[in-house]
Amino acid sequence: MTTSQLPLMGAAASGRAPLSLPTRVHLRRHILIPVAVTLLPVMALFLYGADRYLGEVERDHTQSAADIAVNVWREQINQQTERLSWFVARAQNDPLLRQAMERGDTGNLLTLTQSQLHDLAKAFGITHWYFMTPDQRVLLRVHAPSRRGDLIERKTMRDAAVGGAAVSGLEVGAMGTVTLRHVAPWRVGDRLIGYIEMGSDVDWFALQVKRQTGLDVVLALQKQYISADAFSQGKTHLGLTGQWSHDPGLVVLRNTLREVPGDLLRRVSDLGEQAGVSELTVEGRAKRWSGAVRDLTDSEGRSVAKLIVLRDVTKEQLASDREMRVAGVVSGMAVLLLLFVLLVRINEAGRRMERADSTMRLAAAAFEGQEGMMVLDVQGNIQQVNHAFTEISGYQPDEVLGKGTRRLWALDKHDRAFYQHIMDTLNETGRWQGELWSRHQDGGLYFLRLCLTLVSTGGQHATYCVGAFSDITARKEAEAQIERLAFYDPLTSLPNRRLLMDRVTHALVSARRSGHMGALLLIDLDHFKTLNDSLGHDRGDELLKLVASRLQLAVRDSDTVGRLGGDEFVVVLENLHVDPVLAVSQAQAVGNKLLQMMSQVFDLAAIEYHGGCSIGVSLFGGQYDINLDELLKQADLAMYAAKAAGRNALRFFDPAAQAEVARRVELEADMRKALTRHEFELFYQPQVNADGAVHGAEALLRWHQPQRGMVSPGEFIPLAEQSGLILPLGQWVLESACRQLVRWAQIPEMAHLSVAVNVSARQFRQADFVALVSDALERTGARPDLLKLELTESMLVDDMELVIDKMAALKVIGVVFSLDDFGTGYSSLHYLKRLPLDQLKIDQSFVRNVMSDGNDAAIVRTIVALADTLGLTVIAEGVETLEQRDFLLAQGCQHFQGYLFGRPVPSATFEDSLRA
Repeated sequence: MTTSQLPLMGAAASGRAPLSLPTRVHLRRHILIPVAVTLLPVMALFLYGADRYLGEVERDHTQSAADIAVNVWREQINQQTERLSWFVARAQNDPLLRQAMERGDTGNLLTLTQSQLHDLAKAFGITHWYFMTPDQRVLLRVHAPSRRGDLIERKTMRDAAVGGAAVSGLEVGAMGTVTLRHVAPWRVGDRLIGYIEMGSDVDWFALQVKRQTGLDVVLALQKQYISADAFSQGKTHLGLTGQWSHDPGLVVLRNTLREVPGDLLRRVSDLGEQAGVSELTVEGRAKRWSGAVRDLTDSEGRSVAKLIVLRDVTKEQLASDREMRVAGVVSGMAVLLLLFVLLVRINEAGRRMERADSTMRLAAAAFEGQEGMMVLDVQGNIQQVNHAFTEISGYQPDEVLGKGTRRLWALDKHDRAFYQHIMDTLNETGRWQGELWSRHQDGGLYFLRLCLTLVSTGGQHATYCVGAFSDITARKEAEAQIERLAFYDPLTSLPNRRLLMDRVTHALVSARRSGHMGALLLIDLDHFKTLNDSLGHDRGDELLKLVASRLQLAVRDSDTVGRLGGDEFVVVLENLHVDPVLAVSQAQAVGNKLLQMMSQVFDLAAIEYHGGCSIGVSLFGGQYDINLDELLKQADLAMYAAKAAGRNALRFFDPAAQAEVARRVELEADMRKALTRHEFELFYQPQVNADGAVHGAEALLRWHQPQRGMVSPGEFIPLAEQSGLILPLGQWVLESACRQLVRWAQIPEMAHLSVAVNVSARQFRQADFVALVSDALERTGARPDLLKLELTESMLVDDMELVIDKMAALKVIGVVFSLDDFGTGYSSLHYLKRLPLDQLKIDQSFVRNVMSDGNDAAIVRTIVALADTLGLTVIAEGVETLEQRDFLLAQGCQHFQGYLFGRPVPSATFEDSLRA
């Protein structure tokens, strides 16, 4: 529906005379009888359709349940395949099992694995465990120790032997079992010592499906893959539940039912090739099931068995039958009631039409009045207008009758949502009243006060829409002029003091509600009186206009710029950071931007004027919970402090905030000087192996400032990150570490030492980071394989592919990578396996309480196990006690760093400690 149409529904009024009594009798004869004849077959069709619908619902429900069961089945197969792979790999890494396998010691193999298999079967359904010789003969069946020496010719075994890699798949066993198997070659170095296989019978998966979905499952094997004698042995030795004679093509292996329905297999066989997508309904003993069938394929892709999923719908069928009986009774009663109501309504309609005739005569008299009137039909076309319509819109009746209203509206003044709102309101309430722009016949615009009302001529749906409107253009122009004079500065068009105070009050309330900080900047032009006195007030007014324009360009749309009066302006910044320190930084950045813009040349009618301003800043929100008057006083005091400081300056009222800004500025300036004055120094903390031998060191940046003394890295490194100084500082650290490697290379007892260097996220994201590292190594001559770059997990969040590319490029030249503070940040295992890492570093937050906090101990075990699986080394930082070292060593951690082995010290002290 377009914006020129109104959402009216129903038929148009007939305009007939009031109904007489004979007419009412005529309507009853020609309406009631056809309706009764029509409703009876409709009721029958309804009952038939309801029955069909319930049947479809049952089938859809069963199909969905079967899909869920199959998904659970597949998920269990995938999970079990991963478990089998993991347990096989763990067995291969067991030195005792490997020694027994190499010697062919079946007795020792059985002793080491029999209890393990019992635990695995109970916990994970793992029922098969083979050890096979290189020529693929059974050395030991852990699950059947007496059977050995036979040749294994299954496809999984052949594929593992040919491919030389682990293979998994479903296979049919000799006695009718369907088993998920995982076979892997067992090598020691380049020598094949045999094969190891683990497997799970599929009846365990059936039980898992039953447990997770509540659905019954039947597994039926194709008879072409098993003989009757083999199946008979399976029933004797393995407890198979089916009967060979029940079906010529299928035989039941396992099921979760107490008793399999007699004709179940016949139904499955009848479905044939459609069994994978068809539903199955089986009638059993006093039960009714609805089911679906899916094929199961083995490792060779053959359909070897059927997975039959059954849902007990006995209760649902009884309920459905009851509902159909009730629906039949209710439908019959509804038809009788409808006929009775129709009879009553016919009589009522006649009486209403008589009353409507007199009402329409009164409405016609009221139609011609001072307001413009128009009547629209259900299509939104104009059916009737009055004389006032022509006077207001300029359109003659013959220009609009029978046509839509689109030409009346100023479509470019309101968006589509506005007109949609009108239609939605009409549909919901039957009435809309409001103001909108309209277009005159001559093309001019004017403002309307419009009221639309839906009118019904007797039915439930509206048949007409009546619109009454008046021209309020003159009134709106007057209101706009009054508002502008009341709330806006006539010279700069900025909010004046009155509107500005209202917006500041709103900002104070919003800050209390949201928790965000805000700032009020009071700006006073420097030497403005001198400009007025020397160049005249017209030039002063021109400067005020230019200042207003520049201020608006310098802030966000959500911020407020206003003029208090004279040469004073106000900028209100909202939604600053919740942290007061960061909010101060944001406000200072805006203030510095304003100072810069106000210092630029102003063109005052061919005169270049160099001005400036003094800015006072007062914060609000958070801990600065003050009222409007106090906020303005604080900003005013801060502004005068800026003037007292020499003008063209910015000052914060809050002493603590001002001190913080000054401290950060001073610290940043000292850092820039420190780079040129060589005040930074690298300290080295030893990294040791399990024997306590030092094999490397971590380079840690220290700053000894002449006036401040030793400055904490936690204080100056975040500021270096924020200011960008981390880039030259990080490059200095990298090159200094490389030079230290070169120095140690000349000392025989230290030539093996490596150096770990922390790399910041901002430093790593440099486009030429790889080139910078390569150049540093090339200029200094340091060995790349002794340089270890420590990355933090925060680097992995953005553009992972670029991170991997840079690491791979540096790995090519031999650089080593360690992931610092592992476990405290991103920790995505998906990306961890793709990163070309060499080492994981356990964060000291986990090491600190590892002896007292079970969670920290569990995390440490997990990190060590994960690193071992991925082939990475592990180093723990923050080791301070022998108990911590011993615990970490027991978990498999072989490298350590912390105060227990040495504190960070200058390079000379570090070297002396190694010589001692």
